[in-house]
Amino acid sequence: MLTATLLAGCAPAPGPGEKYRVPADFGEGLLTAMKDLYGPPAGANVPCKPSAEHPRPVILLHGFMGNMADNMNGLSPFLANQGYCVYALNYGEAEGSIFAGFADIRRSSLDEFGPFVDEVLAETGARQVDVVGHSEGSVMPRWWMRFGPSTNADGTPKVANFIGVAPASYGAELGGYAYELRAIPFFVDYLNNFVYNGCGACEQILAGSTFLNELNTESPQPGENFSGPTQPGVKYLMLATEWDNIVVSYKAGFIDDPQVTNMTLQDVCAIDRADHLSIVFDPTAYDLVTNFLSPDHKVTQRCAATEPVFAPLYQGSGD
Repeated sequence: MLTATLLAGCAPAPGPGEKYRVPADFGEGLLTAMKDLYGPPAGANVPCKPSAEHPRPVILLHGFMGNMADNMNGLSPFLANQGYCVYALNYGEAEGSIFAGFADIRRSSLDEFGPFVDEVLAETGARQVDVVGHSEGSVMPRWWMRFGPSTNADGTPKVANFIGVAPASYGAELGGYAYELRAIPFFVDYLNNFVYNGCGACEQILAGSTFLNELNTESPQPGENFSGPTQPGVKYLMLATEWDNIVVSYKAGFIDDPQVTNMTLQDVCAIDRADHLSIVFDPTAYDLVTNFLSPDHKVTQRCAATEPVFAPLYQGSGD
């Protein structure tokens, strides 16, 4: 069963005919999260049995320095309103901190995410989950999928669909300078200091890390379930934005594999300027997510002129 800690702070389910409030933008989402920065977002971790229309629970995963309250309180109520069973967790956090995603990503994946998947499956009676992860949350679960107990007894994967939103599949390239910086001893010492003080992810999520190389390599690795960046039987969507101002280039989130659909918000909505943070409060992204998860029950695709949260950085061609 889901832990009492997760269920304790759940927002009550809306009454008959009512819906959860979906924040209109990043600003409203942040204000909403500040009411309870330690609890789950509205619609998440509420006891739920999946419907025939949406038979798999959806697990939402925050990004680096985020948490489920501030990072997923747009997607969570949106998906819950669509009829999904929604679950979320904080991972890689220091006790008492409102920020998460710092710890060694391998440990977060194997010790926190994997057991959470099993709890959700037991709670809901489902055989598979869908996963939607933002930024680091698009990377962390993939370690468990490759190296953890990520298959059922009959060999089917416990994850059916995997979506990375503003994904960081190959790490933050820092505008192409990450590899050069790794050759500078002072910078290496700087990173190692973060790791020593508990932020393993600070080094691991930067392009060129041993962690990312082992996660993405096609070469066989000790203890793996499969080789390469994708798990057989899982469908992937890597949803980026050409206005990403954290993952530069945004194409570092794409995975070149037949199982993966790589796309940007701008492929369907040229006026959408969502950046790395506002993409998880973007109606364009919401609809792309639910339509990928449930292609037989699609909603009408919206095109929203979402604005960036921080300084705009356009990476597109302008065509």
